Amino acid sequence: MKLFENAVMGPLKLRNRIVMPPMATLFGNLDGTVSERLLAYYARRAIGGAGMIIVENTAIHPQGVNYPGTLEIHDPRFEPGLADLAMAIKSQGAIAAIQLFHPGRQIHPKYRGNYPIAPSAIPCPVMGGSPKELNPEEISGLVKCFVEGAVRAKKVGFEAIEIHAAHGYLAAQFLSPFSNQRQDRYGGDQQRRARFVVEIIEGMREKVGDSFPIILRISAEEKVEGGLTIDQTKELIPLIQEGVTALHISAGCYPTMEWVVQPYLQPRGCLVDLARAVREVTDLPILTVGRINDPHLAESIIAEGAADFVSIGRALIADPDFPNKSKDNKSSQIRPCIGCNVCIEAVGISQTRCAVNPRMGRDHESFAPAQNLKTVLVAGGGPAGMEAAIRAKGLGHRVELFEASESLGGQLAPAGVPGSKAEIQRLLDYYRTAVRDSGIPVRLHKKVDPETIKEFAPDHVILAIGAEPAQLAFGAEGPAKTLQAVDVLREGQKLSGNIVIIGGGPIGLDAAEYLADLGAKVTVLEMQKRVGGNYEWNVRKMKISHLREKGIAMLVSAKVVRVQKDGVVYTDSKGIENTFKADFVVLATGMKPRNGLEAKLRNQGLAVTVIGDGKEPRGFAEAIAEGFEAVLKL
Repeated sequence: MKLFENAVMGPLKLRNRIVMPPMATLFGNLDGTVSERLLAYYARRAIGGAGMIIVENTAIHPQGVNYPGTLEIHDPRFEPGLADLAMAIKSQGAIAAIQLFHPGRQIHPKYRGNYPIAPSAIPCPVMGGSPKELNPEEISGLVKCFVEGAVRAKKVGFEAIEIHAAHGYLAAQFLSPFSNQRQDRYGGDQQRRARFVVEIIEGMREKVGDSFPIILRISAEEKVEGGLTIDQTKELIPLIQEGVTALHISAGCYPTMEWVVQPYLQPRGCLVDLARAVREVTDLPILTVGRINDPHLAESIIAEGAADFVSIGRALIADPDFPNKSKDNKSSQIRPCIGCNVCIEAVGISQTRCAVNPRMGRDHESFAPAQNLKTVLVAGGGPAGMEAAIRAKGLGHRVELFEASESLGGQLAPAGVPGSKAEIQRLLDYYRTAVRDSGIPVRLHKKVDPETIKEFAPDHVILAIGAEPAQLAFGAEGPAKTLQAVDVLREGQKLSGNIVIIGGGPIGLDAAEYLADLGAKVTVLEMQKRVGGNYEWNVRKMKISHLREKGIAMLVSAKVVRVQKDGVVYTDSKGIENTFKADFVVLATGMKPRNGLEAKLRNQGLAVTVIGDGKEPRGFAEAIAEGFEAVLKL
């Protein structure tokens, strides 16, 4: 595979063409230094086989810290930790690079008393605030900070630096007419808007020498009215490429974050065409990014010459061994990134996490084989139960997995039915393969009861028996043809005509998409003020747009009064009753735990842990995490 051929970036020789791009984890210490957790996180990705690792956004100024846990590089006190980090990456065979940045107007003002700054006093549409327009003296000071950051990065052992001039941060703000409306030497036309970045590169070259690699990351399209377009970027590249070793091509800014951290609704490799277009105007090596979560896709990008390197980000969060497994033709064993954006939904509130990999961010912890081996019965073959079974087996316990239905999967099976959610099917395939490869005995069509458990004689029972649909109280006239959304999806029921879906949560919206693709006319009634409230905000933004494109109507503040023979009666936001005619009514009014077994087992003196939807209906991230935690506590 060309993906695993040795590659060159300036003076650097990489063991393959896979680059881990910078992604904020906020695993750093609150004082901006490198934590043990962060060190282990990056070392683990290097062990997994990435050719280059670019450490996450690192602040070049004390007032450029946008969130607690952000790394900093503007003072000598940060050098020891950064040196340890660079060494941890290099010692495992990867090239160690680090990204330097300042958020500018996209800073969160509540942390450290920071205030937004910008080339022009134009507020960020997302973060708000009133940014201070930088004067030429302040601009020169920030150029110096970037340069000093590069000098310090080289000093502590990093082999390359990346200038963050993408995603609407400060350097990108200077490049873009969306945020730069100055009329001095730093704005007014393309060449003057480029000056800030050019001065940073020139300053770095003077201090770090001609051979030290400098990567420039840009948003080739900002995907926002008035922002950079690919045609403008192609004109810009010749102005900013002097002194640059490689170009890292991305897209988007805060108002268009769905292009920065792309949800599953974006196609895989969604930014490769931008890299290909930039390649037309430069001879520099090109890094491309954008939902590259499959080794075959990565190989095709390199093979066709669209880019020289593929940046694989969230897929390395989901499975740090992605490169090694790909090289060894073990792609079926890769724990897949599903593009759910759970990893970014809490950024700014807490540290990042991964929905499918509960070990992410815990690489500094020891997970040695258990000393006190137990016989463990896992009841329920959904994501929580499969995760628990795999982890228990991996730690050496004797495990059997019981599942009442004909196949493993639980809620993953119906969730993967809509056309836009193929990634969920990949996750389901991964888990089924992992259970099989682990050699765990699986008993399908086996409903667990006290007698069955007594026969198995386990030391511990992990109950992952999930949830069932909550029932809706119907009016006195009797219901129309009423079905549960989860059953419609799981059974692939072919419904047509006018369909009303009661409930605008994830299950209801998945059913809406599935039925609309069959040709049905679908209306969603949601009693809250908005649909899709459980989604990460970029996922929700794209999901709602996706459903509207399919002609699905979504009514909010619509409280169902009754379901009758010819349809649904509901009250709107003004309390006025309305009747919606329907051939079918599909219920997505929530789930309730199946929890009748726990007390019976405890009464028999058994040790029991309840996990997943059987504990409380939530998302896959919580279910998988609880499966993992349950085993650690055995």
